Amino acid sequence: MVVETPQGSCFKLRFVCPGMITGAAASTVYYNLKLRHPTLDLPIIDYDLALLFQPMLVLGISIGVAFNVIFADWMITVLLIILFIGMHPFFQVNFSSFL
Repeated sequence: MVVETPQGSCFKLRFVCPGMITGAAASTVYYNLKLRHPTLDLPIIDYDLALLFQPMLVLGISIGVAFNVIFADWMITVLLIILFIGMHPFFQVNFSSFL
């Protein structure tokens, strides 16, 4: 992203944005480390569950990056539309049980 000033000079934000996102994520984790569950004597972050999600998260990121390199942008859009249409009956049945 490039920001134009009235004087015509540019300031590139591509190096500032990741630092801001990382800082916000780190401060949120640090804040939540001290919080406890309201009714149980447990931390608010379930570390066992977080460790359970990490391998699938890394696998999903790896597959997503590979598909992004392999497929064209329009093909990714078509595949996502097909995925969402195919998942519609699943979400319709499961969300109706909560209403």
